[in-house]
Amino acid sequence: LFQSGTGLYSFLTVALHPLTVIKIRKQVGVTTPELSTSIVSSSESLVKSNIQQYYRGLGVVVSLAIPTRIIYISVLESSREWIDIRARELILNPPNSFAKYNNQLQSLIPFVTPLSGGIAGGLAAVSSQLIVVPMDVISQKQMVMDDTTYRQNGSSLQVVKSVISNDGWRGLYRGFGLSLFTSLPAGSIWWATYAGCKDQMNTIENAAFDSIPAIGRQGIVQVSSAFGAALAASIITQPLDTIKTRLQVKGGVGNASSKSAMIISVVKELTASSGLSGMYQGLLPRITHMGVWGSILSAAFEYLKVVSRKDYNS
Repeated sequence: LFQSGTGLYSFLTVALHPLTVIKIRKQVGVTTPELSTSIVSSSESLVKSNIQQYYRGLGVVVSLAIPTRIIYISVLESSREWIDIRARELILNPPNSFAKYNNQLQSLIPFVTPLSGGIAGGLAAVSSQLIVVPMDVISQKQMVMDDTTYRQNGSSLQVVKSVISNDGWRGLYRGFGLSLFTSLPAGSIWWATYAGCKDQMNTIENAAFDSIPAIGRQGIVQVSSAFGAALAASIITQPLDTIKTRLQVKGGVGNASSKSAMIISVVKELTASSGLSGMYQGLLPRITHMGVWGSILSAAFEYLKVVSRKDYNS
């Protein structure tokens, strides 16, 4: 099961990596190469070079993504189950001082699943940042390099040396606070929305929907819930993600030295030409990435949990 899950996770990482590159380039303001195949505008070698640009930073992401996901899933599942059980116990068996509110407490039962999912998702997202932030710093710098710079100084080791030389070891954790501040609400919103949508859709009583085979209904619920969660999480946290990416790749603007001044300088730069929309650069690739990733991985994870339980019980 672990090998199957790792294989699926690695496949998704590779398949969706171009969306990450497009998002990062849009957020930083670097032109994304066109995959033109016309004889006039490009040669075979140019097309190959352009395609390779969409996979820059993949080596770092793949090598660090698996331990990151192990931490994420472990924290998510253990904390979600613990919070869910404790919350239900508290509602069903409230302390004596809350006994008179028993009917009101019972009405909170439908909110336990999204609440436990949201809190667990936030905890999991935060715990994984110790690996995610250095991974982002290194891979994002590779993603936005021009061809000449990438050929000369684009290896992961060279990027690490450059970051440490310029900013010390702390440079690998540039944007750590913002990353935490982004991942916590993003993880909480995604899992809370996903769990809530899934619960609500599973209670739908509709003749047309009920006529769909069970596996088809489950697929519709899974994909709809995942994309609904991706839409909510992306729209709410995109400005923070854009600022974080700019800081990790470029740092502050001008003479900004303190963290707050750097953030303010980035916000001013983003909104100077495009207004508020500048904070939402790369939104569509992020929604697509989160939606596809979430729907496939959550479905596979739920399936693997069922299989593992069957194996354990047998």
